[in-house]
Amino acid sequence: MKYTIYSLDNCPWCDRAKALAELLKLDYEEIREKHSDWPTVPYVVGGSKPIGGFTEFAAYCRKL
Repeated sequence: MKYTIYSLDNCPWCDRAKALAELLKLDYEEIREKHSDWPTVPYVVGGSKPIGGFTEFAAYCRKL
């Protein structure tokens, strides 16, 4: 599955989400903009399924 991480520059939570994806060797692409359906960055989508921000993404990864 390919993941999409919406992020902005100088965002420590975005950096953590990308680091977690790299640690778990997940296939991801980064889009450097805020997603309109989520109030904060990062916002992670797995395939076509919305996951959420960093906290939701970390909880999701614990189940992998």
